[in-house]
Amino acid sequence: MTAMNRNNVEEIKARIPIEDLIGSYIKVEKAGKSYKARCPFHNEKSPSFFISPDRGGYYCFGCNAKGDIFSFVEQFEGLDFRGALKILAERAGVKLVHDEKADGERDRLHRAMELASGFFEEQLVKSSEAREYVKSRGITEETCRAFRIGLAPEGWRNLMTYLKGKGINEATMEKVGLIKAKDAETSKSGVIEYYDRFRGRIMFPISDSSGRVIAFSGRILKDVKNADGSSPAKYLNSPDSPLFDKSLVLYGLDKAKSEIRRLNYTIFVEGQMDLVMSHQAGIKNTVASSGTALSEETNNSAGIISNLGLVRRLSPNVIIAFDSDSAGRKAALRAAGIALSLAMDVKIADIVGGKDPADLVKEDMEKWRQTLKEAKPVIEFELGNVVREHSGGAGSQNDPRKLTKAVTERVLPLVARIDSSSDQSHFVAMIADQAKLPIDSVWQDVRVVAKRLKDAELAANPSSANPNVAANTFTSPRNTIVKARTSSEMPKRVDLIERRLFGLLFLMEKESVNNAQLPMKNEQIHNYKDQIKKMAGDSYESRVKFAEENRGDLMFEAESFFGTDAGADGENWIKPMKELLSNFEEDILSDEIISAMHELKMVEKAGDQERVMELAKKCQALSIRKAQVGKTTLNKK
Repeated sequence: MTAMNRNNVEEIKARIPIEDLIGSYIKVEKAGKSYKARCPFHNEKSPSFFISPDRGGYYCFGCNAKGDIFSFVEQFEGLDFRGALKILAERAGVKLVHDEKADGERDRLHRAMELASGFFEEQLVKSSEAREYVKSRGITEETCRAFRIGLAPEGWRNLMTYLKGKGINEATMEKVGLIKAKDAETSKSGVIEYYDRFRGRIMFPISDSSGRVIAFSGRILKDVKNADGSSPAKYLNSPDSPLFDKSLVLYGLDKAKSEIRRLNYTIFVEGQMDLVMSHQAGIKNTVASSGTALSEETNNSAGIISNLGLVRRLSPNVIIAFDSDSAGRKAALRAAGIALSLAMDVKIADIVGGKDPADLVKEDMEKWRQTLKEAKPVIEFELGNVVREHSGGAGSQNDPRKLTKAVTERVLPLVARIDSSSDQSHFVAMIADQAKLPIDSVWQDVRVVAKRLKDAELAANPSSANPNVAANTFTSPRNTIVKARTSSEMPKRVDLIERRLFGLLFLMEKESVNNAQLPMKNEQIHNYKDQIKKMAGDSYESRVKFAEENRGDLMFEAESFFGTDAGADGENWIKPMKELLSNFEEDILSDEIISAMHELKMVEKAGDQERVMELAKKCQALSIRKAQVGKTTLNKK
């Protein structure tokens, strides 16, 4: 994305005190010369997360998360280094100059998406029909520009031709889902033919939390039929790509995050129109699920923060305002269940009359605000629905058995997902009172439902019940996963030490070839590689392969942090390399300890005393080794 040097990074750091940056994300308090807080990267009740203004860094004694302002933004917002760089440069007022010669693969992918977004915006301006449609939905020109709403015109190769003229090749376009290849059966030439994925649609760019376009969602403009007589999908979304994982992003989060922090709650809607109209009405702490998918985990298999996981970090409070039809209600309750499992406080806004939020805002903005104010806790909301349906009133069924069944199927799964015992007690008492059920039987049913949910979770993820599998693929609190990684995960992972280690190693290799006067010799670089290999063990090959696939991006980051001048005696690079090696070994040992302790816990339950003794000794030896490495690292600082 940008060409920069070490001075740019230092200037950004100098302009943004780390305590101010972190304090804008989470609540911090003074602790002597330092600051402390509850760690945002793992659940804890007492603060173990410390911020050092003197060192410009942070460290969590609970989960070992550590770094500077760049790594904090990366970890907190689920961004790669350049995404964090964009956010911090804008905050610091530092201008970054673009140099396409320094672009890596991800930069080229981002450039293709940015050019596509600009193309769609231009096409909307040219089309009176599309502008009239957007206007008919109540969207103003100002809002249209703010959300970069555009038009994918009719035609098979409009965007592809445009991007080719800007130097973007077909492979890049296909990789980010802008074009598709014709089926072999329909391609008469025998050569792979491509066509635009989006045609005749109003386009909504989906951005990451730094504001970079990473995907699109397109709404059909005309209700026309396909050649086979079928109707095209009303909405068409970008496929997953190296830039876009629909479980990691929510539409509009880049524009809503500051208001979510300020107001301490999120409004969650379904569609792009719902979100755009809510923001236009001044309610800017709104995000949407459209074009994305909700993840049931806080982190995915690569340790990357999920979409609701990120919202949870910004605020634990959420109001869900989905469409009032049956499909909308069902989706709202599913979203509520996931949010409850993430220890969020969840309310439901009851939109009556079959309307969606966009229609309600367009019709009566104040009614939308009032609907949000009257939102109820999700369990209270759904319990009310169930009781009304079975209370014996008009159109309802007066059957106590059906009421009990409906409570068990629709309300208790929500109660079972609540982490707080006091909150569970509150809602169990409410259910017993309103449904006229014995409180003991409600508690018993809650436990049965909770076990059923747990069994379903284990069935979906059997490794969590298998100590051997879990030991081999366990994700540490630092979210470092050793096996089964793909190249698209690398720029998003929070394993910053490993990235900077390989980046600096690549930088050394490059300069040793280009600069004969460099004090680093090949044998010294080989020595570093040998140390990494010894530390990484069986995971070495996958780590190296992983790094090689991202060499360009890692070298960019290394140049940004360590500069391009090794110094007369190599001190500018050799000293940080030694520190990175120590930190890397610490991290490897931490992962091994966690894995061994996890397996120890499982074999203790199984009663395998011989294996218990082996693992206990292994944990002790690893802990001693980690303490020695940590002491060595501390003495070097």
